[in-house]
Amino acid sequence: MQRSEIHTDLGTISYLHRDGTIPIIFLHGLGGSGNNWIKLQQHLDHRFALYMPDLAGQGRTKIDNYDHTVAMQCRVIRSFADGLGIHQPALVGNSYGGWVSLRLVLSGMPVSRLFLVDSAGINRTGGEGTPESREAFVDRIMRMNPRNSRESIRQMIINNATGREKLTDAELGSISVPTVIIWGSEDGIIPVEYAHQLHSLIRNSHLEIIGGAGHTPHTSNPEEVAAIISRSILQGNAQE
Repeated sequence: MQRSEIHTDLGTISYLHRDGTIPIIFLHGLGGSGNNWIKLQQHLDHRFALYMPDLAGQGRTKIDNYDHTVAMQCRVIRSFADGLGIHQPALVGNSYGGWVSLRLVLSGMPVSRLFLVDSAGINRTGGEGTPESREAFVDRIMRMNPRNSRESIRQMIINNATGREKLTDAELGSISVPTVIIWGSEDGIIPVEYAHQLHSLIRNSHLEIIGGAGHTPHTSNPEEVAAIISRSILQGNAQE
């Protein structure tokens, strides 16, 4: 994996990359970076071109006039894909990155397959409690990656708590992209009940529960998650 950056009209996007012929874009959770996915790369088929960007307001990515919304993240990722000439990638999103992935698909971004890993977007968010609990959530996120701006993380959490960008049942029911939902059975942040809810709402979706895993099964069980992704993409391509 190599770290690179691309300059777009929105700002500079930093990302990890591995060459290949079948593109996959990975979107990390709140407060993380592209590095969160790195354990997967050794287990993923060598034919896959891997792109692991740092989302806006996190990691090394620097976006001008960032407004802390999911919609802005979608603009950033579409600019990223267009700038690098990535056509119809598979999209893999964990937690907040899953929320962004869902919004990207609904915005019309051409995607071959969607993988939701313990995805946010319909659950109660960490900012929906008291001001004290919100600050405790900010503290927890900052401990994961102290390089992030505390104020940027706070504003993202405040925006997410408004509920304006959450997915509706009707929106989820309109998704036609082949979707695989991957979830840790012991997720204490977004419980597995939300996996079943997404599965019931997204037509023709497939559900994979990773036994014993928590909120980031791609770090605790990378070989298992990579096998699910590889199998789905390669079998799907063979049938098309």
